[in-house]
Amino acid sequence: MASAVDAAGDPIPTSAVLTAASKHIQFQCQAENVAFLKCKKKDPNPEKCLDKGRQVTRCVLSLHHEVVILYILATCMTYSMA
Repeated sequence: MASAVDAAGDPIPTSAVLTAASKHIQFQCQAENVAFLKCKKKDPNPEKCLDKGRQVTRCVLSLHHEVVILYILATCMTYSMA
């Protein structure tokens, strides 16, 4: 089974995570996605749009990182009153 953590120890988003976050990605990374799609439509050569693709990836990973931090904050605040 492949590890869900990269070399730096950060979680790698799986397809299930990306599917669940698709609405948030749509709004948060809309400008990057539109720029990438326009680039691909203008020139189908994959090398021409690598920079735009990296920007999309950077945006999605940034959003994923924010969600992970919010999850950690939320779980550390749930404590039992024993």
